[in-house]
Amino acid sequence: MFLIHIWVASIGGAVVIAGLAMGYFTVATFIWGAIIGLVLGVPAALLNWVYLRPNRSRQIGWTWPIANKIRAAAKEHPSTR
Repeated sequence: MFLIHIWVASIGGAVVIAGLAMGYFTVATFIWGAIIGLVLGVPAALLNWVYLRPNRSRQIGWTWPIANKIRAAAKEHPSTR
């Protein structure tokens, strides 16, 4: 849950800051920030969790092709050797 909150807030905040920097000072800027944050942040957080906990994600049945690629990348990382 913590990773989801961090990813969604970071992406949503970046979108809002970009919108405000371009001069869009409406409520729509914040709504778009929230929508884009949720759409991109939740999958990013889940894949980040797969990278950090490859064995646990396999145990609960996450066998998506992208999850397998993330697990392979985690095995190749120098900190896991």
